[in-house]
Amino acid sequence: MNESSKKKVLNTLPIETRYEHIIDDVGLPEKAILSLLKAAMGGDDTPPWPANQRWLLWFSNELVGHVSVQQRWFVVNNHYVEAWHVGGVCVHPDVQRKGIGKLMMEHVHADLSHQELGFAVLNCSQSLVRFYGRVGYVKVSDRALYIRDEKLVIDDDPALAISFKQAFKVGILECEAFPFGFDF
Repeated sequence: MNESSKKKVLNTLPIETRYEHIIDDVGLPEKAILSLLKAAMGGDDTPPWPANQRWLLWFSNELVGHVSVQQRWFVVNNHYVEAWHVGGVCVHPDVQRKGIGKLMMEHVHADLSHQELGFAVLNCSQSLVRFYGRVGYVKVSDRALYIRDEKLVIDDDPALAISFKQAFKVGILECEAFPFGFDF
């Protein structure tokens, strides 16, 4: 997002807008997150999955945006790689399609780029590939593998990755089905 686009989005946000960065779920506003996840993605009262870091976007006292990451090891093409697994990316339906999701992801990526791990991966529906492409992700697999309820499950949604370090080329992650490992 160029600076003029960023300013345009920022100018549309309420004055009382703030980001909150939570580490290791300390002080997690679980009720607000559950409410946002239900509004944006449906679902039930299952507690939010554990995360090493979360970014929350608040308009006054209402949570309108959420991104979480979890540090994980992956075995890809017979190599162990450590990365961030991105999940729970959502913006409240009342404020979607205003550039807020893109702005949030750029904020998260800026923070992660200053940290040790060189890349992040996520699994999303085919309808979201274009959005994630606009924030720098590339497709590394058409499918994902998860362990759910102690069973190996193939998810037909694509896996995407983004590099935060110039030396790390996400092309080495390309595979038939990206092995995300356990799922919550």
